Amino acid sequence: MFSKNLNITIKKIVFLLIIFCLILVNFNSVKAEEPAPDGFKNIFSENSGKFKALLQMSPPEPISGPVKFALILEDNNTKLPINDAKVNFFAETQDTPKQYTIGLNSPKFKNIYIGMLELEKPGNWIIEATIKTNNFETNIIAPIIVKKRSRSDNYFTGNILFIAVTLAFIAIPLWLRRESKKALSKR
Repeated sequence: MFSKNLNITIKKIVFLLIIFCLILVNFNSVKAEEPAPDGFKNIFSENSGKFKALLQMSPPEPISGPVKFALILEDNNTKLPINDAKVNFFAETQDTPKQYTIGLNSPKFKNIYIGMLELEKPGNWIIEATIKTNNFETNIIAPIIVKKRSRSDNYFTGNILFIAVTLAFIAIPLWLRRESKKALSKR
């Protein structure tokens, strides 16, 4: 009886030790790259020479239409943000002309340069960010896939919803009018 209880106790202790070790391993794991803020996806990271650059896009899975790009720059030696860069974003496919926008930073986040491009055609796109400062000049090139805007070929559900909302806008005032007439006639 005593050995059975001891055996169960040892199993519980081993189980708790395994869980404790798993928790420790999880907290000590090293992340390969910084997490992107909500609504963004990291598409390119470079950590070489004088700077660290992280290129992000929003939406994370782009569809035909406007796509926002953010470039985060940091000095590798001092770990300080690079806030005096001139950043340009370019996008092109094989059969479209090259698009261009300037990357602008805000007074609050001086090292985050944001630009928006209209990627109207689905398919493979090449995104290029050019970075110029007093000390260096470089390009970042990243491929992305833009998906087709998925509008259903079957408009039945949309039509049903439109009809239901239209009927509600017509029926509710008529019902209110009828109820108010009933209430007035009872007086």
